Amino acid sequence: MENLPVEIFDLILAHLTLTDWKCLRLTSRTIYTRLSSFSSYSHIHSIILSPKSSSGITLLDKLTLMEGIEHLSLSNFNYTELHTLLQTSESFRLCLNQLNSLSFARSATLIDSRIFYELLSYCKSLEKLDLSNYKFFFLSHNFSQNSNIYPSIKRLNLNGNIHLSDYAFNCLMKSFPNIESLHLLDIPLRSFITSTENRTVLTFENVCSYIQKYHERFKALTISFEPSLSCDTQIKRLFIKIPTNLIYFHIDGTLNVSTLLHFLLLFDNHLEILIVGRLKLDHTGCQPLFDAVSQYASNLKKLCVFLNIPLHLSATQQQQQIRFPVFNQSSDISLSSLKQLNDLDIQTLYPLNEIDLINLFSDSLTYLKKLALPRNTTDDVIKHICIQSSFVLSLTHLNLSNCSSLSNRSILLINKYLLSLRELTINYNININDFALIGLSICGIGKTIEWLSPTLINRQFIDDLSIWTYTITHQTLCKCQLPTYISSSCIKLRLKDFSFDNDEYSERILFMLTEHKLFNEYFYSINKLKNLKSLKLRQCIQLTNRLFRFGLRSLPNLQYLDISLCEKIDDKNLSLIGQACPSIETIDLSGCYKITEKGKQILKNTAKRVKIVDF
Repeated sequence: MENLPVEIFDLILAHLTLTDWKCLRLTSRTIYTRLSSFSSYSHIHSIILSPKSSSGITLLDKLTLMEGIEHLSLSNFNYTELHTLLQTSESFRLCLNQLNSLSFARSATLIDSRIFYELLSYCKSLEKLDLSNYKFFFLSHNFSQNSNIYPSIKRLNLNGNIHLSDYAFNCLMKSFPNIESLHLLDIPLRSFITSTENRTVLTFENVCSYIQKYHERFKALTISFEPSLSCDTQIKRLFIKIPTNLIYFHIDGTLNVSTLLHFLLLFDNHLEILIVGRLKLDHTGCQPLFDAVSQYASNLKKLCVFLNIPLHLSATQQQQQIRFPVFNQSSDISLSSLKQLNDLDIQTLYPLNEIDLINLFSDSLTYLKKLALPRNTTDDVIKHICIQSSFVLSLTHLNLSNCSSLSNRSILLINKYLLSLRELTINYNININDFALIGLSICGIGKTIEWLSPTLINRQFIDDLSIWTYTITHQTLCKCQLPTYISSSCIKLRLKDFSFDNDEYSERILFMLTEHKLFNEYFYSINKLKNLKSLKLRQCIQLTNRLFRFGLRSLPNLQYLDISLCEKIDDKNLSLIGQACPSIETIDLSGCYKITEKGKQILKNTAKRVKIVDF
């Protein structure tokens, strides 16, 4: 370990938790010295210090080598603790001096702006400041007392600060004169208030004036509007002066496709990331959207579009009353001009039908890595992606939430072909069951094995197992290679006396089948996805505890598993998760009411690092 190159050393650390990392420091003096600076770990995760931490402040005070700390979160500190730390800890002040990123995100404690600015005065290299969801900070009236300027800060996150006012915003912008990235998500901008209200709300006019004044500087902008109001006029006003360097734009507001076309035309293919919330389609459906993006945003690397749904309708009413247009086969849905696209989220584009999706993924999207599909996605769409798409080997994230028409066959195709997947989301599916993850497709009538594609079956696989009944009918164009191999199209293999119920005899059949040496040659389980780190199966109500014994058998890199609201799952086989998934860190068991406290304890005993989420 002591002689390892730095790159290999950091790669090992990437797979360890902070607890393991601290234990590793005790193995040798060389490693202790190397790790005592936090440098290796801080490149991978933010260092989070808490006043209640058993190690954070203690370790920081004892450090001798301070190189490499880049990210720090102080979300749990209040005014008194920060003031004391600044006055007494030389190590803390040195740490601040070399920070690249500092976060107070989700802080629930009131921190006076004076100590805030005092702390920033030590951050000479700070570029990113995260003040998102900083609940009470912006109720302070001491902003005007600061006269210091912090020129190094270029990225400012103010998301979720509903108490942010024009007064506080202007004071912050005066202190941070070189902002290139500004995030104002979940702060509904309002218009036309009186001058006496500038200390209580943030107005569109004020933000617009600032952005127009420094439009040449902006590279990233996130902005929100009141959900119930159209923001078409405001968007056109916002871009009277074109921000020529803007490459990231996220708008959360109700707007028409014509407005989207307007500002894309202004940007003239400069944008690299575009996220649009609450887009309103007209009678022509998605066609204008794809035309606008293809023509005026060809350099996009990430595209996420969410459709607007009237707020006054309930979920049931939305399903009953909202009718999107359905395209015919002549629809020209294409993103072929987006050669650099690597992230595509079209989860809410419900008007897209099967033909549109197949046409869309016939384009050359070679660099696509992340994909979220709409609820109209079918098995044929997944088959096309797995067999004919240009991005089958590059795709690392796939989101199939609410794709209720998908069957086990789609999951088997994913297991076989999408071998680079790191995150797979199949939430809210009532059709998919354990067998999709085990690697089997079993027809309910007759318990016949269904094959993904025609294959030659080794007779040994049939003769070794006493679980089969079968009939052989050689086809006219028989491809059997007798006596060793028989074509899957000439034989019907049935599981003898098998039951889909979770009984002991059927489990014995599954054990014999999955343990056979040729099983992995003919069937494609979830364990083929060796790079998988996150598997989300929320409310897949057909799943049972067979999943842990025969499905998740060897996923060495899996860190996150969500089986929340899977109501059939109980304590049985939970002890197998730790062995099958040695890297598991978090399991979401929310709503699994059949899992007892005893079962959770067994899980913790066998998966030592696991954190159980249970609401």
